[in-house]
Amino acid sequence: MQVSKRLVVKKEIPIDNSKDLINSMDIALAEYHCRNNNFDRGLEIYREVIPNIFDEPERMRVVNQYMNFATQYAQKMAADKKFVEAIELYRDIMKFSGFPINIYKNIGLCMKQIGNADLAIKFLKRFEEISPDKEDVYVYLADLTYTDIKDNKKAIEYYEKALEKNRNNYSIYNMLGHLYSTCYQDKFKEKQIEYLTRAFELAPNNRIVVKNLAYVYGKFDEVAKADEFYQKLMYLNPTHSDLHAYGAYLVRHQRFSEGFKFLQHRFQKEDLKNVSFPPLLTNKKKRWNMKVDIKDKHILVHFEQGFGDSIMFVRFLDDLKKRCAKVSLVVQKPLISLFEDSKLGVDIYSEDQIPTISYDYYIPMMDLPIVCETQPNTIPKSQGYLKVSKPKINAYKKQHINDNDKIKIGIAYEGTLASKETDRDIPLHYLYPLMRLPDVEVYSFQVDDLTRQMDRIPEDTQLIRLGRTFKNWEDTACAMKNMDLMVTTDNGVMNLAGALGVKTFGLFNRIVEWRWFKTEGDDIAWYKSIKPFQAPTAGAWEVPVQAVLEEVDKIRCKKIADKIKGKI
Repeated sequence: MQVSKRLVVKKEIPIDNSKDLINSMDIALAEYHCRNNNFDRGLEIYREVIPNIFDEPERMRVVNQYMNFATQYAQKMAADKKFVEAIELYRDIMKFSGFPINIYKNIGLCMKQIGNADLAIKFLKRFEEISPDKEDVYVYLADLTYTDIKDNKKAIEYYEKALEKNRNNYSIYNMLGHLYSTCYQDKFKEKQIEYLTRAFELAPNNRIVVKNLAYVYGKFDEVAKADEFYQKLMYLNPTHSDLHAYGAYLVRHQRFSEGFKFLQHRFQKEDLKNVSFPPLLTNKKKRWNMKVDIKDKHILVHFEQGFGDSIMFVRFLDDLKKRCAKVSLVVQKPLISLFEDSKLGVDIYSEDQIPTISYDYYIPMMDLPIVCETQPNTIPKSQGYLKVSKPKINAYKKQHINDNDKIKIGIAYEGTLASKETDRDIPLHYLYPLMRLPDVEVYSFQVDDLTRQMDRIPEDTQLIRLGRTFKNWEDTACAMKNMDLMVTTDNGVMNLAGALGVKTFGLFNRIVEWRWFKTEGDDIAWYKSIKPFQAPTAGAWEVPVQAVLEEVDKIRCKKIADKIKGKI
């Protein structure tokens, strides 16, 4: 049998080598994942597929899609405080041309959040350069420059630019008024008041605006307006810091009774930052209040912070002793030997000895004007009240003071951080002319040369660095009693000079610290031996220094005349 053979033809299935469909599928998957908030997977697929798209219009469409989703995810990351992850996403977006210029702004804000203010400003400035809409970038730049860079004058420039499109933003007006006040002190008075008044018009119940306006009016001694706004502040839930500021204003304007009571809020201030009080002062247990009769009580008087305050307020102990049964004093250790030599008539302790003292109530030292009912015209012992023994003065002189007939002038030009924050320090170069005077020897009472200014004095000046010899404040007092004159800014040295009754020329900036209500005439009320020399405007130190030089020249001339008379 013959078998027929069937012809079988094999048909091959064609293979599609193009990637178009796969790319389309990947793009669809990437879009699906992103729209359903699975950004990690979606963006990963986008990054894989984009290099495989060769049709330029299609590639640009997908790139734009990727950038939109990546931007959304980066913004979400930033909102969730994942700033580094957001920056990394923005960095990927920037690899593509045509990315949104807002990314510069977004990166800048993320950089600010991770503490890189320099880069933040660079990105924001780039955004400022190329963006047609700068409405908010100036606010960001101003905030960064103010809070992170600490360049207040540059911040003013940015805030004023921000006003062009934010005419009804009270916060910007408030910041400008505050910054003009901080940077320029007594200068640009009109701008300070103008900006803060506009802020008040826009936000009349904003506590911070009202406080700033009250402070500025008080600073310029416009008492009626300052009183008006401080009274408004009292109805706006004032903070402890606000109430303390009000107390400072009242004392500065000679209203002691109210002022020192409001200053009691100093222990609860919200802006204390790194300032810390001794532990006892933050404990209300056994703390005296104005309702308690102390006639038969043992009172513990406790120091607060600076040496200058302890020196200044120890004057009230005699008055306090008349009002209670017994007084004990706790002060910083470097002051103990000086206070003991001064025979204050109280037991003196260091802070670590408090557990050994049995007392009824404690009083923070700066509350003593309240207890003693002090008024500006009843400040006690303004002629001086501290002493140091003659043998110690002579022994110090023999060891450390040159034995000649030159006029000996002690100087102190800077204090602690607090004095820097309130512009009380004078740059040392202003005192160079004093160091060049003939027949004069200038001794520095600076224990620490924090800004290393003494290392940079010119060769034609002479300055003897006496502060290196001080072990405590008694040494400082011995040195001071060997001077013919002290020239000093508002710091602990100045307070010591006044407490010792040493002839002193006090250098004051135009805006002074709250306690100095009298900065003209022959004395400063708290200390009769200190004659004030005040800058006519903030930082114009050359004016009071020139007046000091003229006074020193009179002293020189008198000494020469006395010598001549002695010879005749």
